[in-house]
Amino acid sequence: MLPTARKLAFSDVPVIDLAPAWSGDGAARRALAEAIGEACGRVGFMYLKNHGIAQRDMDAIFRTSVDFHSLPLAAKMEVSITKNDHAQGYLHGMTKGNGKELKENLQEAFQIRRPLADDDPDLLAGKPLHGRIPWPSAMPDLKPRMMAYYEKANALGYELLKLFELSLDLPEGTLKQYFKKDMNSLRLLHYPPQAPDDAGEHLGARAHTDTNAFTILIQDANGGLEIRNRDGEWVAVPPLPGTFVLNVGEVLKVWTDGVFSSTVHRVINRSGKERYSIPFFMYPSYDALIQPLMKNSDPTNVAPENLHTSMPRDRPFLYGEFKAQSTARIMPGNVKTADAAAGA
Repeated sequence: MLPTARKLAFSDVPVIDLAPAWSGDGAARRALAEAIGEACGRVGFMYLKNHGIAQRDMDAIFRTSVDFHSLPLAAKMEVSITKNDHAQGYLHGMTKGNGKELKENLQEAFQIRRPLADDDPDLLAGKPLHGRIPWPSAMPDLKPRMMAYYEKANALGYELLKLFELSLDLPEGTLKQYFKKDMNSLRLLHYPPQAPDDAGEHLGARAHTDTNAFTILIQDANGGLEIRNRDGEWVAVPPLPGTFVLNVGEVLKVWTDGVFSSTVHRVINRSGKERYSIPFFMYPSYDALIQPLMKNSDPTNVAPENLHTSMPRDRPFLYGEFKAQSTARIMPGNVKTADAAAGA
């Protein structure tokens, strides 16, 4: 049988109204930032409404995802991520990387990072995680359709970054400096349904945390996202029409010395229907040096699971080197890492 999860109470995952962000009212903006900070520390997940992205744009990117995933398998495999070393393109079902202990995910996806110019020096140098996006010849309009949404989600991400700075009493631009050449990523995910009597050995997305700063997600009406609360209980996070789900990644957790919670989550598609979700990931620059930006003054307020992280907190580390190794662990193909690049 599939693992179980209880229904959500909104005391678990709050609904944050972003309208004050655009109001010009400084006091209202400060109150909004404090509400975001409280949600980040308590649960690490929140819904966002009045976020500034029109419903027609959200609907359009879902149609784009359905259109791509409806292509014949051969057309999608033309742009398989196994054909490059930078993990962009089509991720076919039941895959993992070199992490032998991992279970394969029941999902397929098409993913891109910020496009690079043909003369980009990091691209020309073969830097890990830097490569040309492989667009499928069978869907020539995929690029303009994805990039139209990418630019809107990217703009929202940078507005949210300012609110994170405000919530942490950091001068504006403190966090943005780590995104000088961001690797922000858009992913079109498709999950097949799982039968209730499925053994549950493989899930749509195995339990994990995100190795970015934060994620902005839209999910379709079928649900499937679940988070693990501080009591170790799995809680369903159902779709709310017109909203995004935002979750804290490991980088924000490190920057705040564990004050913000990067919450474990998973996906189980119990709906009996095809499920689609579209995350936008805020990734710092490859060369960003990540370390705590503050000292947690009261470690007793930190959940036990936040005392640990998949990322180092006792020393600065180069984000891109960590991310390339993490990507090679979870993604198939021959993802280039810093060690491999040095030996080339």
